[in-house]
Amino acid sequence: MSRKPSTTGQKQPPKRRVAAARKPAAQGARCVVCGDPVAPFSTEELCWVCRRLKISAWRESDVQTAIQE
Repeated sequence: MSRKPSTTGQKQPPKRRVAAARKPAAQGARCVVCGDPVAPFSTEELCWVCRRLKISAWRESDVQTAIQE
């Protein structure tokens, strides 16, 4: 059996941890409503402000339909 080569005299730099790779937003992508840069997690080409407004509008419309029924 052969032994692994010894590395006691050689110092290797510590390995850097790489953050989990996210798919970045397309360069130059703009919100279709206001023109701000698109949020990196948005699939509908909205900035984070317009996305939040859309979500809260959906919630409000759901509440209103429940009251009418």
